Amino acid sequence: MDKILLFFFLVISFSSQSNEKIEINADQFTYDKENTRIYATGNVEIIDKEFKLFANKVFVNNESKVLSARENIKIFNSDGSILIADKIVADNTLENALIENNHLYIPRIYKNEKQYLRLAAKKVERRNKDWEKLQYGTFTACELCYNEKKKKYDPPLIQLKAKKIIHDKKKLDVKYYDAFLDVNGKSVFYLPYFSHPSPLVKRKKGFLPPSIFNTHYFGIGGDLPYYYPLSDFSDITVTTKFSQKKNPALLIQHRKNFKNGEIRNEFSGTVENQETNQIKENRKRGHIDSEGIFFLNSKNYASYKLQRTTDRNYKHTYKYKYDHILESNIKLESLRGYNSYSLESYLFQDNRREFNRKQTPRILPRLLLNWRSQPLNNTLNYDTNIEFINFYRTKGTETKKFFINQNFTFPTVLSDGTVLKLGAHLNAGLYNVRKYLNPVNDKFEHNEYKNNFFPQISLEVSKPYFKNSKKLVSTFTPKLLFVKTTKNAFNRNIPDENSINNFDLDFVDLFNVNRMHGTDRLEQSSRIDYGVSYTSTKKDSFNDLTTIQVGQSHQFNRNKYLNKNTGINEKFSDIVGNFTLKPTKSINLNSYFVVDKDNFSIKTAYSNLLLRQKGSYLSVGNSRYAAVINEDGENLIDGKNQFSVRYNQKFYDFWNFTAYSTFDKKGKIKLYNYGTKIKYEDECFGMSFTWTRQYTHNPEDPTSNNFIFLFSLKEIMESDL
Repeated sequence: MDKILLFFFLVISFSSQSNEKIEINADQFTYDKENTRIYATGNVEIIDKEFKLFANKVFVNNESKVLSARENIKIFNSDGSILIADKIVADNTLENALIENNHLYIPRIYKNEKQYLRLAAKKVERRNKDWEKLQYGTFTACELCYNEKKKKYDPPLIQLKAKKIIHDKKKLDVKYYDAFLDVNGKSVFYLPYFSHPSPLVKRKKGFLPPSIFNTHYFGIGGDLPYYYPLSDFSDITVTTKFSQKKNPALLIQHRKNFKNGEIRNEFSGTVENQETNQIKENRKRGHIDSEGIFFLNSKNYASYKLQRTTDRNYKHTYKYKYDHILESNIKLESLRGYNSYSLESYLFQDNRREFNRKQTPRILPRLLLNWRSQPLNNTLNYDTNIEFINFYRTKGTETKKFFINQNFTFPTVLSDGTVLKLGAHLNAGLYNVRKYLNPVNDKFEHNEYKNNFFPQISLEVSKPYFKNSKKLVSTFTPKLLFVKTTKNAFNRNIPDENSINNFDLDFVDLFNVNRMHGTDRLEQSSRIDYGVSYTSTKKDSFNDLTTIQVGQSHQFNRNKYLNKNTGINEKFSDIVGNFTLKPTKSINLNSYFVVDKDNFSIKTAYSNLLLRQKGSYLSVGNSRYAAVINEDGENLIDGKNQFSVRYNQKFYDFWNFTAYSTFDKKGKIKLYNYGTKIKYEDECFGMSFTWTRQYTHNPEDPTSNNFIFLFSLKEIMESDL
């Protein structure tokens, strides 16, 4: 009974500074007459909302709020950390404490397994839970291995030792004084002072791993990035490019998240030293790449993109993200169920040498309205699209267009599983054309109004057939599409701004009513498309083992104005298809292809073979397409037969080797790149060496060598190895 009364007294009288009651359990209690001092011995347990303390002996002064513990002390904190010590004197919240023979284990995840960082010291002084001083302390992320022969733990592979360590949890950094780097128990490097971000920090400021390169244009140089978190929602990375032949260049990458959106900014610039005709000149070069999106409410949002550069080759030469065409835009968009509305404006910068920048269009504005019904079988569905767009050019054709596309479809599933889809389609446009050289009559039209009207009807039929076996479900589905159109669909009296250049025939595209991917041109011939698909699926895992799709199209009349590369410029189209084969977990083969209908040669193919074994894989990819030739026989784009090979091999538990290469059997540049990477990584440190040699079409810098060596101490200098 006395023990029960004592336990009740302890719970209600010994409280923390937040007035939360602290529970104490023990085998035996002793207390003075005034009930201000309590001695607990034997399996002592103190429970607080922030921690659980276990020890053999505990002394509590309830008046001074001092807690003292001895022998086999273990403290489990609410953040998951574990503290082991021989002696501790602290306040009742443990925020202020003196700790002897401290061992602190900080949890982290390594390769999906929970592990611990280790921080140990002879003596620890803690102030307000935000500041700790460790005397004769060590820090390591390595696992400790028990030596059976010596009957003790071996020293960690890598650890930092110091006479004094300051852990500032407010500033989130760790400082070392008189520090040594130990490798396998031996001191190999001395630092009078060293610091790194606290393990509690998720985003750590400091220098990121540098890269070294050797190129024709720069000579020997390197990139040195520095990362700095500006706040919990924004950060910045500043990268300085140093080189032997050119002045330094600066790259700034800024990221910021808002409650309702985000922005991403990238700026770079340099004043480049050049020598022309023995006269030294300075040339300003740079770029800007900024984009952002903001959600105005649950249905409306605004976005922007700004991409500009000083010249065609700058981003390519300086190894920044390179695109042939840079796009700037502003968009206001609204999504309301199946309906959508947008107001857009575009500005382009074409960096291709073969194109005149003055002929690059500016789009101001573009208005898109779309109304769509919920797609259901045995119900009439509709899709209404209205577009107003204005194309402006400094030199060349200017076009204002109002266009409407109306689609009605009626999908029906018959009792035998046959799927029918009847469709009616209307395309109509009103155009105002300026400065247009009409290819029909070779007249230059300064200001003309034109219209276009072409209805279509379609009927799609498909019927799946199933076969069940013990392990597999096989599905065979023939498919047929009939499209009736008018002969004026391909109206050359109207400028083509968005149709022919976007054409690409594949199996999915084969069964689209409009295969031109635009609104200015439609196929002038009625047609019938036919194809089959086959799929085998494993019952126990629902994984597709085999998928094969093959199809072709028959035009009742020739699409004579289409380029030969389209594959549908004659009555019978090229044969298109794709397949995926996964006979085992170790083999994965997939391909998309276009086969010439006349000689059955491969015109276009994208294939990839992946072979996997335990600890290794081999990937072989192939991209192949024939040359693009226009109706006059001019070679617009050279053919390509490009291969990419990547091999990865794991050695033992921590070593990894990678080799890769890309080459072209037909291109002017036979070899695009090749490189190797050797990597070591365990739970406490990692290192890697990467070398890449690259060949480009860039006349300024046709070849380059890149070298990257990375060394990382886990939780101190994290990096992508």
